[in-house]
Amino acid sequence: MGDTHKHQSLDLEHLDDHLERVTSIIGDYIKHISDAPVVTQTPMEDIRESLFEDMPMDGTSPDDVLDQVEKSFKSACTRIGHPRFLAWITTSPSPAGTLGELLSVGFNQAPLLYKGSPPATILEKVVLGWFADLFGYPDTWGGTLVSGGTVANLMGMTVGRHTHAPEVADKGMQALEKPLTVYVSDQGHMSIYRSAMLLGIGHNNVRSVPTDDNCRMIPEELRRMVETDRVAGMQPYCVIAQAGAVSTGSVDPLNAIADICEDMNLWLHVDASYGGAAMISDKLRPLLDGIDRADSIAVDPHKWFFIPLECGITLFKNKKQQKETFIAKAVYLGQETDWDLKNTNFQLSRQGRALKLWFAFKTYGVKRLAEIVDRNHGHAKLFHKLTTDSPNWETVCDVELSMACARYIPDNCCSWSEAELDNLQVAILSELEKSGLGFMTPARICGKGVIRLCVANHRTTDDDITLLYNFMTETGATLAAQHA
Repeated sequence: MGDTHKHQSLDLEHLDDHLERVTSIIGDYIKHISDAPVVTQTPMEDIRESLFEDMPMDGTSPDDVLDQVEKSFKSACTRIGHPRFLAWITTSPSPAGTLGELLSVGFNQAPLLYKGSPPATILEKVVLGWFADLFGYPDTWGGTLVSGGTVANLMGMTVGRHTHAPEVADKGMQALEKPLTVYVSDQGHMSIYRSAMLLGIGHNNVRSVPTDDNCRMIPEELRRMVETDRVAGMQPYCVIAQAGAVSTGSVDPLNAIADICEDMNLWLHVDASYGGAAMISDKLRPLLDGIDRADSIAVDPHKWFFIPLECGITLFKNKKQQKETFIAKAVYLGQETDWDLKNTNFQLSRQGRALKLWFAFKTYGVKRLAEIVDRNHGHAKLFHKLTTDSPNWETVCDVELSMACARYIPDNCCSWSEAELDNLQVAILSELEKSGLGFMTPARICGKGVIRLCVANHRTTDDDITLLYNFMTETGATLAAQHA
């Protein structure tokens, strides 16, 4: 006797119509991405009020749900692709990348095994190969696509730990007689400390290596700290060099650090999450000279390659070390092949991230991306020049990539304390955000609060930089007059 209940799936009767409306919403959002305000001025209470509700037990029409998306979500979005969104490095995704992402979501592949998606598996190898070539790695390279720089750094530190202390995989950190230590400049990203916590190394065993006047790691200080730790009974294993520090864009002296790592048998991981895009620029590539000597490299296509979130990469010079770290058997998965991606990564179930990267690179070509990288570098140099030439600004650090940092100094600065000057920078940025004109963030460099401009944006122009500079200068003067 057959099933008396009507068979129900989750298919939608008018799927094509709904897809058309979704693409229309996305298209309209992208077309108007340059409209103000950059950051929504809608109060949090209103957003909460429009979105908070109990779990729906009964369904409603997709059109009604899309109405709510347009009214409550789209209208309050932060315009991360806006030409004056110059805060975080995760900026301005390319529309071609968005098309690739939509295709990827629609196909919903599972490239944990080759059979889970033959094309997604092959495509991941293809795009990783492009980046391995870009960074000058030999044919022994390995790699993986991950969510972003935080996980990319974790992956590099993990394979480094397994290579240095393989017994930890079975016996745990308690098997080590000497605690492991990690070294990163005082400009290091917070993900290094998080990774140390997750790997059982501990925050306190991450050494903060002093930097020079341009916020670059001092190699002699690194060597001294490693030697001191070894004498003290510690086990140094990994150095993380910055190729584009998060606050300043500074690039550590990679060759000098690589010399020390080779001499002292240390794993060298380069955090090029942001600065890796310098490799496609003839002008900027020399800054990263020596990066091919790293054991692992983190780079984020969703930063300065203009790919939508999430898209990070870890490359390894030796794929054997990568596979030995992550290999795991699972009978229920069926027959395995050498192409399977499950042995390259922590994750088992994972989305295919290669399609959007491949789609964007194929659409634009690397030469076009490189032109924008060079242009963004010029934007940072322009801001640096404007602030250097002004008696009311103090610049901090040279411009190496596309970040520039400066501090507004009022005319009567002698009567201001350091804390008051720090607060003034934050107040200027707050007024900028409230104006809707732009969005930038503060940084703390050499003990001083500064305004940090970060340009990784394909829509930004020189006029945008000048507009922001003029607004912040006028705002600084107004706030300083109120202080007096």
